[in-house]
Amino acid sequence: MTARSPFLDIDPREWTASNELAFCIRDRYPVSRGHTLVIPKRVVATWFDATREEQHALMQLVDEVKRALDAEFHPDGYNVGFNAGEAAGQTVMHLHVHVIPRFSGDMDDPRGGVRGVIPGKQNYLIDARPRTPQPDPMFAEKLFSLLDEGRFTTTYKYAVLLGLMDLCTEATTTEGAAPTSVTTVQLAEKVLALYWPQATKFPLGNAVLRQSSDPKKPASLLSRIIEFRETYARDPSASLGRASTDAPDAFQKLVRDVEWTLIEMPLPRLQRVGGGGGIEDAFLYAINWSLNEPIAKRAFNVDDFDNSIRFQHGAAEQLAALATVLRPVVQGRWAAKIAQLNGGVIQDAQLEQFLFGADRISLTPVRDPLVELHNGRCFYCDGRLNGATQIDHFIAWARHPDNSLDNLVPAHGKCNEAKSDHIAATLHLEHWLARSRAQNDQLNDVARQARWERNADRTLGIGRGLYFRLRDGIRLWVARDDFVEAERDTVRKVFVL
Repeated sequence: MTARSPFLDIDPREWTASNELAFCIRDRYPVSRGHTLVIPKRVVATWFDATREEQHALMQLVDEVKRALDAEFHPDGYNVGFNAGEAAGQTVMHLHVHVIPRFSGDMDDPRGGVRGVIPGKQNYLIDARPRTPQPDPMFAEKLFSLLDEGRFTTTYKYAVLLGLMDLCTEATTTEGAAPTSVTTVQLAEKVLALYWPQATKFPLGNAVLRQSSDPKKPASLLSRIIEFRETYARDPSASLGRASTDAPDAFQKLVRDVEWTLIEMPLPRLQRVGGGGGIEDAFLYAINWSLNEPIAKRAFNVDDFDNSIRFQHGAAEQLAALATVLRPVVQGRWAAKIAQLNGGVIQDAQLEQFLFGADRISLTPVRDPLVELHNGRCFYCDGRLNGATQIDHFIAWARHPDNSLDNLVPAHGKCNEAKSDHIAATLHLEHWLARSRAQNDQLNDVARQARWERNADRTLGIGRGLYFRLRDGIRLWVARDDFVEAERDTVRKVFVL
């Protein structure tokens, strides 16, 4: 074997399971949620080079991984297998068995399974179908009907809608499909991130803005976040990632509190329309409880509580496809609700920027390390950086809010301003993906030293969610006033290793 196996550099603390002869890790570029690799400790190129004992040890771990993934993700099926030889697509010449959870709806037609290694031969029953459905106006109309802020006593429903849209984008599979389900834990983390900057004092009035219609009973979710911030993150510019690192136990308790609030209140109420309690139209998702059959807290606290939020057929894809259109609408309604709840105190044009703006979290802690990582050069034009260096969100904040490290790049002020909220062209996309792959260890070092959040898998999912849903002809930014038209098939190929 001529090249060193990258699996040998993985810290054993990252192993998800192991036995005497093999170990497991999560795939860094997963096909689906939970995608796991089972690897022999001895470096052998293919399955056929492994001993009988090693093969047996690998299959034991495949079974163990399957049981763990069943409990965590509740998949509807699995693809399990390996590549043997370059002609079969093997790129790392150290045997690894893929355990890939599959979910109903993660591709339009899964028939043919592993025959998909040669796509044209995968489904011999019917011709290939389009993967990405068109946005559905009727779905959008139903969604807009939920945004009547007059019926909301708190702002929770706006947060849930934005959280679900974000999760549907972030969990885009390598085939471009949205997820079939998410968990209440995942949603709680997204909702917490949305409220995090809002749990600080608004400059006009020097107070945290009310988000409940009852002045004597503030929104409990916001109150818990305020209490956490006052104890562990008093700096208004403190990032959520740093707070979770500084106080991990208290942070996990906060996530748990947020999760319970969502289960108890907005999740069973969100899809109800009309007065007097309304009529439920469960067109977005199904959950295992309701207003009429609520979950008791003691049931929530048991290990086998079903925390799945299962999307109705096509709903997750619609949420992902419409996200860039719906986000500013939901944010605008949220800001209007807060203005109403706080009376004349905030007739301020900067309210929405305060609530949702990217500049609420200082990027200073990662500026110098990222400039050094890029050898003092602009990510976009490769020109030498000077004192006017800015840190840009490669996927624009207005399209998907993501402050994690892989989405941040150093840039000239003029390049940053010219790119603005545009989607970067394929040459920049290739550069961005290559950085995360080739400089993974360096990015981990930056994240650790700066105590900054890094979630490469999530950021990659956001990238797929945005680029895979581009329509041919959309203008992509190259430089200054230079744009090119998108070709979806070309863009998809860039994501393939």
